[in-house]
Amino acid sequence: MTAAVDRGDLDEAARQGALAGPAVVERALASKVRSTVLAGIVAAPAVEDRAELLPALARLAAGHDRRTAIPAARAARTIASALSKKDLPDDLAPDDLQGWRSSFEQLAFAGTGLIEARVAALETAAALEHAIDPRELGFDLARALGDTDPALRIAALTLVPRPSAVALRAALVTAIEDRDADVALTAAQTLCTDIADDPAGVKAALGGARAQLEALVKTHPNAAESRDAARCLK
Repeated sequence: MTAAVDRGDLDEAARQGALAGPAVVERALASKVRSTVLAGIVAAPAVEDRAELLPALARLAAGHDRRTAIPAARAARTIASALSKKDLPDDLAPDDLQGWRSSFEQLAFAGTGLIEARVAALETAAALEHAIDPRELGFDLARALGDTDPALRIAALTLVPRPSAVALRAALVTAIEDRDADVALTAAQTLCTDIADDPAGVKAALGGARAQLEALVKTHPNAAESRDAARCLK
């Protein structure tokens, strides 16, 4: 695996990892040699029983080496996404996924982490929750919307299942007043795409934020999000 990474052949590194199995890949992820760690990261989504590698990937994703932390977080996201799209294997229990989900949620909210890794961690937490129950979000939306980095706030909003749960609407309305216009527009888009399913409920939730929404749509008329947000104003 390492030799393949050293010569730039990532497909071969993944193939070798799949042949070697999760135990070998896990040892690679724990290596002190960066190219071996990278080989393990590349191989992780390709091996059988890949979900068992999520804790090792979480540890790497929490690091400060961009060349390993970000790829590790994205490899975990790939694994979690695959789990969310089919029935859980018999050897995986919901409690296992909840433990992994919690670790990635904590990573997403770690303000000292790399933002790219934090966003991927948030997406991983959501995917792991969806593997258990697609109706659930998988992280604390209010906490995510209070994060200092707008990239994480936007990521959180785009992960809200559609139609959004009524319990999440108050947080979405608060985010429409976010100081960052992109965050505010994304929040408005998320809320207002529900208007067809529950027009009265969405408009009631919007309440006094309607004026802020009108100003957003007027200020950013050409933004794709504005077209969806404008549904709340009709």
